[in-house]
Amino acid sequence: MRLPLFLLLLASHSAFSTEALNAYTEEFAPYNYTEGKNYKGMANQILDRIIEQSGLVIKRESQPWLRAVQNAQNDPNSILFTTVRTPQRENQYLWVGPYDDCDIVFIKLKNRGDIKINSLKEAEKYMAGAARGAAGAQVLQSLGYNMNRLDTTSPEEFRSVKMLYANRFDLSAGMLMPHIYAAKQLNFDPSQLEAAFTIIKGGGCYFAFNPKVNQPAFQRFKDAFQTLKQSGELDKIRHQYLNPTSVGQN
Repeated sequence: MRLPLFLLLLASHSAFSTEALNAYTEEFAPYNYTEGKNYKGMANQILDRIIEQSGLVIKRESQPWLRAVQNAQNDPNSILFTTVRTPQRENQYLWVGPYDDCDIVFIKLKNRGDIKINSLKEAEKYMAGAARGAAGAQVLQSLGYNMNRLDTTSPEEFRSVKMLYANRFDLSAGMLMPHIYAAKQLNFDPSQLEAAFTIIKGGGCYFAFNPKVNQPAFQRFKDAFQTLKQSGELDKIRHQYLNPTSVGQN
């Protein structure tokens, strides 16, 4: 028996349609940031290609990080990015990635030759800063770091970078690539930044999904990401952002 055309179209639509996803992000260049109404950066570029590959409807919204986290927790069909995968966060999300290693390190200025760190305990001799609610602060706290030696009043990386160049902080905890981008935007010399000590190696930067997410949508997103990875396109996008002199230019 031949089905009417409208039933065939309905069946086809039902096979491929899933609920729309809401992607909550922040201003965390060069991974994700906005210019006017345009979403920029490595993660947004990858997300654009995933949307093209999967046909998913994904609505993005850039917010302060703590608000984005809260909204993602309250929204079953949500994505939170860029999210560093840490032991503390492991069971809170479903993960797709990584698209960068995202080592969490202590960063210093190269002219601070007096700073020598071989352990976390030695780092406590210096005054450090980290963005409030960011992975650097969370990881340090979980490792038993003396939080009296860590200033977490900065809402984002830019203030930590300012304090570092002003020698108000000896160290800044976080990821090197966003610090380089912030330094460039603030007209500081980014070549003066270097990793002084690796706090935790390569938890990775991910798209983090609410565990209650629509499973067909999650699988389509994951499959599209794997396609980009296997084709080599993911590496091509990533390499655009690895050179400190070109960070933030895409």
